[in-house]
Amino acid sequence: MASSVVGRLSCKPCSVKSAWKTSLRYASNAYYVLLPEIPPDTPDTNPLLKHENRLFPEFSEITADQCVTGCAKLSIDFETKLGNHIDKLKDQSYEKTFKSVFEPIEKDIAPLSNGWRTAKILNYVRQKDGFRDAFVRIHPQVLRAKNERWVSTDLYNAAKEVGADVENLTEFQQRLVDMYLLECRLNGINLQGSDKKRFIQTMKVLTMEKFNFRNRVILCQKPFTHIVFDFSKIQTMPKSVLAAISSDPFNITRGPWTVNLQHSVYHAFLNHCTDRPERWTVWNAYNNRAAVIHAPQHLTNHKVIEDIRTYRRDLAKLLGFENFAEMSMETRMAGSVKNVLNMIETFKGKFKPLAEEEIADLAYFAESNGFQNELQMWDVSYWRRRQEEHLFKLDDTEIAQYFPLDRVLPGLFSLCSKLFGITFKECTSEVDVWHEDVKFYNVHDENGDYLSSFFFDSTARPMEKFSGSWMEMARERSDLSGTNPYSCLIMNLTPPRLKNGPILMEFSDVERLFLEFGHGLQQMLTKVPYSELAGQRNIEWDAIHVCAKFLQLWLYVPNVLQSVSGHFETGETLPVDMMDRLLKAKKHMAGFDMMRMLYYSAYDMEVHISKNHWNPLMQQTWDKFMPVPLNEEDNHPCSLMEIFSDMQAASLYGHKWSEMIAADLFATFEEVGLDNEEKIKALGRRFRDTYLSLGGGVSASEVFRRFRGRDPSLDALQTYYGVR
Repeated sequence: MASSVVGRLSCKPCSVKSAWKTSLRYASNAYYVLLPEIPPDTPDTNPLLKHENRLFPEFSEITADQCVTGCAKLSIDFETKLGNHIDKLKDQSYEKTFKSVFEPIEKDIAPLSNGWRTAKILNYVRQKDGFRDAFVRIHPQVLRAKNERWVSTDLYNAAKEVGADVENLTEFQQRLVDMYLLECRLNGINLQGSDKKRFIQTMKVLTMEKFNFRNRVILCQKPFTHIVFDFSKIQTMPKSVLAAISSDPFNITRGPWTVNLQHSVYHAFLNHCTDRPERWTVWNAYNNRAAVIHAPQHLTNHKVIEDIRTYRRDLAKLLGFENFAEMSMETRMAGSVKNVLNMIETFKGKFKPLAEEEIADLAYFAESNGFQNELQMWDVSYWRRRQEEHLFKLDDTEIAQYFPLDRVLPGLFSLCSKLFGITFKECTSEVDVWHEDVKFYNVHDENGDYLSSFFFDSTARPMEKFSGSWMEMARERSDLSGTNPYSCLIMNLTPPRLKNGPILMEFSDVERLFLEFGHGLQQMLTKVPYSELAGQRNIEWDAIHVCAKFLQLWLYVPNVLQSVSGHFETGETLPVDMMDRLLKAKKHMAGFDMMRMLYYSAYDMEVHISKNHWNPLMQQTWDKFMPVPLNEEDNHPCSLMEIFSDMQAASLYGHKWSEMIAADLFATFEEVGLDNEEKIKALGRRFRDTYLSLGGGVSASEVFRRFRGRDPSLDALQTYYGVR
C-alpha cells in the first residue's frame, strides 16, 4: 500500500485562479497533497482585510480579485487558528472554561465573517464588475471553514464540559454553548461507525440532489419565452416590466414583447394580461418547470423530490427523530410539529369560509364583466386586480406622488425615534461608498451615544444590482473584537426622471422599506456581546421576520401613514379618503392569501412527515385548503425551491408564525391606546430592550414572554383580519 506525505502550506504569491486550488502530484510510490496557497495579501494591500471598530470598508477600492484572495487568506487563517485551538482542547489538563474554549473562536472568526460579508454586499450591488463570480467562488470555502466547528469531537466535548458549569455562565454564554452543542448534534457528532459513514454520505448526496433540483428548475425556466404582439393585452403592466420585455425599452409601446418566467415578469403578466389563453400558457409553463409535462426526462424533478425526502428522512432517523419535520423543530420557536399543525388548522377553520366567500364574490364580479368560465388559478390574479381597481379606485402612479423618498425616510426615522429612543444622522461624506447614490447614516441613542450605522442604496441599476429589497447585516457586534454593528439597506426604487428629482415610491415600496428596516433595527440595536448571537444571528427560523412584520404594522396606523406622506410638489399629506381606500385595499382577498400560504405550509409539513408520494399529497392538501380547483396539469412542487432546495424545508409556516407573533406584539400597543404617547413610549423602550436588544442571545419564546408576559396567542392576527 502506497504511503503518503502531506506537503506544507506554500507561501508563494498566489493568483486569483490558484487561490483555492488543491491538487495531487503522484510519485512512483507516494503522492503529495498540495494545500491551498496562502495569498500574500495584507491590510495594506487589500482593503478587505482591514477590521477595526468604526472603520468601514473602502468599497470603491476593493476589486473582485481582492475578494477572492482576501477571503482565501481569511479562511485559511481561521482554519489554521481553529485547528491549533482544537489541539489545545485535546489536552486533558487544559482548563475548559467559557473564556478558554469560546473566546478564541469569537476573536478569530470575526475577520473572516467581516470580509465575507463585505464581498457578499459587493456581489449584490456591483455584479458587472466581477463580484458575482468572485462570491460564487469564495462562498463554499468560507462556509466549509466556518462549519469545521460542528464536526470536531474535541470542541464538542469541551463545550459539554463548559455547559455543565451552569452557575458560572451568563445567559448569553449559556445560549452560545447550547448553540454549539445543538449544531454539533445536528451534524452527527454523536454518531459512530457505520452510522457516521452513512450520515456523511447521505449529507453529501442530499446536498447534490438539492443542487440538482434547483439547477433543473433554472435550466427549464431560462429557455421559455412567450411573444405578445398586441400591446392592448398588456398595456396596464408596470412600465418597468414593459421596458424589460419590450423589443425597444425606450419605447415600451413598440412590440413585440417577450414574456419570460422571471418572478417579476410572470406575476405582472398574470395580473395584467387580458387574454385568458395567453395567461394559461405562461401560468402552465411556470407551474410545470422541471415537470414531465414540459421538461425533457433528464431535467425533471419528479424523482428528485422523492429522493430528497428519503435522504432527509434517513438523516432524521439517524439523529433519533421520527421524521424530518420533527428534526426541524429543534431550531424553531414553535418547538413541535403539533404546535405548527395546530396553528395551521386553527387558521384554516377561521379563514377558509372567508376565502370561499371572496372567490364567490370574485367569480360574480368576473361574470358581470363578461367572463364566462369557471375561475381558475390563472384567472384569479387578473380578476382580483380588476375587482380591486373597481372597489377602491386607486392609481399607483397617483399614490406614488405622495410618497417621495425624501419624505418617507425622515418619517420612518421619526417613528423609530418616538418608539425606541434612537436618532439618525446622515454622514455620507465621512465614508467610502460603492456608488454615488449610496447614503450613510449613524444611529445614536437618546443620550447621543453611538450605536451602529447603515448604508442605504436606494435606486435600481439594471445589470448591476440584484433586484428586490433587503437589509443585509454587514458586520456583527462583538465586544471581544470591539466592533459595533452596521448594515446595508438595498432597494431598487425607480430612479427619478430628472437628475436630482424626487424618487417616488409606490406604496408597495413603502411597505418593503418598513419591513426591511424592521430587520435592520434588530441587527443594529443588539446588545448581545457575541457575534454569533448578536442581531439576527441564532434567531429561530420561524421568528426571524417578527420585528420586520411588527414595524410594518405601524405603517397601517392612519396617523403614521400620513406622517410619512407628502406630495412631492405641494407637500400635502395623503388625503384621508385616499388613505382609507388604500388601507381597505390592503386586506382585499386576505382570506384567499392566507389560505394559499397555509396550503404551502401544510404541504411542506406533510411531505416531511408522510411517506406518501408527493403528487397525491399535493392533491389532498390542495383540496383541504384552496377554494379554487387544482388543475390536472399543475405540478408546482417540481419547482418549489423553497422546500426542496433552499433552507426553508419544514419551515414555510414560519412566515405566518412570524406574522402571528408580530400581531400579538402590536396588540400590546393597541391595548394601551395608540394615541397614548407616554405608554406607547414606555412599550417602545421595552420592545427595544427585548426584541431589538436580545436578538438571538435569548430564545424567541423567552423574548416574547419578557415583552408580553405570557405565551403567544392566535387571536391577535385573527382580529387584525376581522375573523374570530
